[in-house]
Amino acid sequence: MAKIAVFLKDGNLAPFMECNMGYIYEKGKDSWSLADRAWFSPIPAGTIRETRLGMKAILPLAGGADAICCGEITGIPFAEFDRAGYCIFSVDAVNDRILDGILEDIEASDEKKRIREEIIKNARPAETEEPGIYVLDLIMLQKECPEISSKKALREFLDTVPFLELRIDCAHIPPWLEREERFELKSQSGDGAVHVVLTKKQC
Repeated sequence: MAKIAVFLKDGNLAPFMECNMGYIYEKGKDSWSLADRAWFSPIPAGTIRETRLGMKAILPLAGGADAICCGEITGIPFAEFDRAGYCIFSVDAVNDRILDGILEDIEASDEKKRIREEIIKNARPAETEEPGIYVLDLIMLQKECPEISSKKALREFLDTVPFLELRIDCAHIPPWLEREERFELKSQSGDGAVHVVLTKKQC
């Protein structure tokens, strides 16, 4: 069951550092209801260490929630909730519509994360309907996942797959690929991309 922790000052939305109470709202079949509440002393303005110590006492109050929200949250409190794995939202009201919107954002983010993980897992050339002919849109792959290098996407494939032809769309030909002596490389520029065709050299 979905839960959202809302931090307030005397029952009203406020910047997190002014808050002194936490409400846990729980999603029912048709609406949200208040499932729990707790009071705490606001974190005093002090050193970084004092703020972090104050957060240690408050973090458990959000236990089991899918997200936390308040009027405004920045700095160390934001970093501590983020490190603890909470989705964080600043809101200007608390009602079913706002809470439903937070839940929808979380679900969309989870789906995007799942798709991204799937892309990374399958970050390699795909075989076409023609056996032995593979393609890879490196431009699109790196747009979605900039951390994936051309080597990460291609090296294992080149070393292990007995392909006949590999067609790559890239922004530029990776220098390491040009130096590969095992393959014949032909390229053509067009549509803002470099279209590369790689085949194995004949012995």
